[in-house]
Amino acid sequence: MKNILKLVCLILITIGILPKEVQAASFIDLTDDTLTTEIHYLVEQDIAKGYSTNLFKPNDFITKAQVAVMLTRALGLNTIHVQNPNFQDVTTTHKFYKEIAAVQNKGIFDTAHKFHPDAPLTRGEMAIVLNRAFQLKGSDPYYFTDVSKQTPGYKEILTLAHNHLVRGYENGSFKPNDPVTRAHFSAFLARAMTLSKPNLLRDPAFEYTYAYYSLSDNKRYTLNYQYQQHDGKNDVWTVKNVSTGQTISDELLYGHDRAYGQAIASEANTHYDLYIELPLRIGVVLHEDDPGVSAGERVTVKSTDGTVQAGDVQYTGVVIVEKRSEFSDVVKTYYFVDDIGLVKELHNDIVVFELLNRTMK
Repeated sequence: MKNILKLVCLILITIGILPKEVQAASFIDLTDDTLTTEIHYLVEQDIAKGYSTNLFKPNDFITKAQVAVMLTRALGLNTIHVQNPNFQDVTTTHKFYKEIAAVQNKGIFDTAHKFHPDAPLTRGEMAIVLNRAFQLKGSDPYYFTDVSKQTPGYKEILTLAHNHLVRGYENGSFKPNDPVTRAHFSAFLARAMTLSKPNLLRDPAFEYTYAYYSLSDNKRYTLNYQYQQHDGKNDVWTVKNVSTGQTISDELLYGHDRAYGQAIASEANTHYDLYIELPLRIGVVLHEDDPGVSAGERVTVKSTDGTVQAGDVQYTGVVIVEKRSEFSDVVKTYYFVDDIGLVKELHNDIVVFELLNRTMK
């Protein structure tokens, strides 16, 4: 009898400690793969959680209370000693009282009589709270068909667009008054958390030595890169195959504070093997449906703070970029380090470039 009672107690305790939401590496209802990088990032960081049925419910509208919880986790806000914001509809016994108080104390939400914890957050409100939470900068002119200076959150919406956190819809609208879904808010939050503006160019003051695996002849070579000149648009690097003594076509690196590109020098129209806009954040930054010279390609930033081993060096703070094409089965993965440039490149799972060393000229 005592053993039975112990078993019953154990079962009850186990049930009691099971969370209503559980973390998951994947969710069966995430059909839009353009947002999975951001959602999985938040799950890994213990900021977003799926449901016990292995669902994320991406199309459900996120509530203001849920936003308060996620922002509290993302910013690491203290919930032990909070000042009561005295919302009439959020008492100290409310399930998310501490998180709601924490974000209001931080100045992310306005002082008001009511908080409306179960109300959905609009896209315009989302722009305001993310700007306040992460102190985002920049506001270049950006045109949305339904956003004017009279739109609440006008400046904040432009700041999000300036930092590539939002793109709007295909018809050019932003829909500031529409409620935000769980998937979209998760994506915008993860992007704000990972926003980065690294220098992806090689340093002209150094010579670079790479191990190179040629997929055309399945041989390994050693390549030497030396800065030659700036041609008015690109940094031009001469490339020499140390193993054979052969000089290879120059590499062009294009970069300023709003873009980065890399190409092989050509007398014809230069096609950049990789061309992305800055600043960076995790998630899809170039979609295969986008028009232009990169049409048919999808570029996804997998991390802005990753790690990688290249040569004898373990690098941290690594920008990891993945490129897929509709015209090839090859998935290219690039690893960049701020102020150093490319340190590793994979074609599928094969390492084709790896930085061995760099020496001051």
